[in-house]
Amino acid sequence: QEMIKCGWEDGQFIFHVHEQWGMMHATNLSVLSAGATGIWCAVCIEGAALGHADSCTTILNMIRLGNQAVQKQYNCKYLREAAINVTKITTGRDPDPRTPIYGDRALDMLFGFTYDAMDEDPTICEGFDMAEFLGVKRVVRVTTMASGEMIVLKLRELFGEDGQFTEELGEKMRTQILVNAKEGRKEEYNSEVGLAMLFEQAGGRLTPAMVHAMDASNNPHIEGLIDEIKKEWDEWDGRDQELDNQLTFDNFYVGFMAPYFSCYRCMDSQMGLSALDMDNDGMIDWFEFRFYLMWAGRQYPNVKTSRELLDKAFRYGLIPAMRDECDRIREIHRTRRSEDRGRKI
Repeated sequence: QEMIKCGWEDGQFIFHVHEQWGMMHATNLSVLSAGATGIWCAVCIEGAALGHADSCTTILNMIRLGNQAVQKQYNCKYLREAAINVTKITTGRDPDPRTPIYGDRALDMLFGFTYDAMDEDPTICEGFDMAEFLGVKRVVRVTTMASGEMIVLKLRELFGEDGQFTEELGEKMRTQILVNAKEGRKEEYNSEVGLAMLFEQAGGRLTPAMVHAMDASNNPHIEGLIDEIKKEWDEWDGRDQELDNQLTFDNFYVGFMAPYFSCYRCMDSQMGLSALDMDNDGMIDWFEFRFYLMWAGRQYPNVKTSRELLDKAFRYGLIPAMRDECDRIREIHRTRRSEDRGRKI
């Protein structure tokens, strides 16, 4: 109407909008649906102030809503990659991970209930899967909202197939995330190291792929601190005249564990030592202990000394894992006693 009022009845109505209140993309789509014939913009959001409504986000939303005309005019499957590349050229860095459509986390598979629903009915969520349309692999993000099945998918994605990767263990890992959150333990579970740590906390036995991932994750400073602890380990290891990277329970207790557990013979200490004995051979292997040292170095990269690294490993890695193992064993004993009473009755 404004164009006609100004005597301009034959032209294109091109729209351009910048971000201010979080409404730019909705505004863009609204104006197009009201009759605008095009948008003036770049393929990515970069622009003055908070940026502007980009063509990548607008066009993929149009496709999601059923518009087939734009697919004939543009190479729509390349739009996401183009937006990423132009962002890198103009800013010198990747797009913000939380950018819709082409941010690193835009295709994350986040909610367990949504995943289950899509698995049962592929037409749900308006029948449009952006990852499938773009030919991009959807990434599982492990959070409190992820299902056990999704966690197992993440395990297989990062570490390959393993007989331990069952939906039952996935549920235990999901429960462990909630336990950690309740106890104020701030962990991340989407890296190889973070997921391996959660796997071990939930009762899994580390696979060779997990150990390799831990080995590749540390920085030189942390490796130097671990080397210092290894020298101390070797002093205890050599007491039986053989360096085999294994310590007996009592040597490990005296050499490393005593400051945190006051009684070697107490049940909690013995069950805690069992939690470290991942291969159930009655010994503490160096690689089993080193796993927690590497985890501590990754979680607390600013530690200054080997003693500080050791303290972090015990207080925030080993002791919680030992407590989890104690709780698990106690639950087994309670169940057995209950079953025994039931049979006697």
